[in-house]
Amino acid sequence: MNTFQEWLEERYKDWEKTQGGKQNYYTFARFLDVGHSSLTLWIAGAATPAGDDLAKLASKLGPEIYGLLKLVKPNSPLGMLTDNFNLLPAAFQARLANAVTQTAQNIAQNKLDPESADAKRLAVHIFEKWGFKISG
Repeated sequence: MNTFQEWLEERYKDWEKTQGGKQNYYTFARFLDVGHSSLTLWIAGAATPAGDDLAKLASKLGPEIYGLLKLVKPNSPLGMLTDNFNLLPAAFQARLANAVTQTAQNIAQNKLDPESADAKRLAVHIFEKWGFKISG
């Protein structure tokens, strides 16, 4: 499956099997707790889900929907950072962005495994350079 539409159609067919046979999109939309017209647009590729509808689809059909739509999964470390970044003071945002960028660049340049002890030591050093105290 390459597209969201293909994935959604496959989830629909899987759901039909659990219902004992052929079902319509209206019934599937009720199961998903989304609007029938929205579901029809998504299956046709004319729109993509967002907000509460996206969360409902992920809950009922699986979190892989975020990857298919090239979205960050909520409650992932990146999702939490993205959701809250704009609430930080501007100076803190800049320092954090610089620390993350410099750490990633150094890990890549040194061809380190991001989970290695060397990469972690490097990250701690760089974050401390940018004024962050890392413990643990």
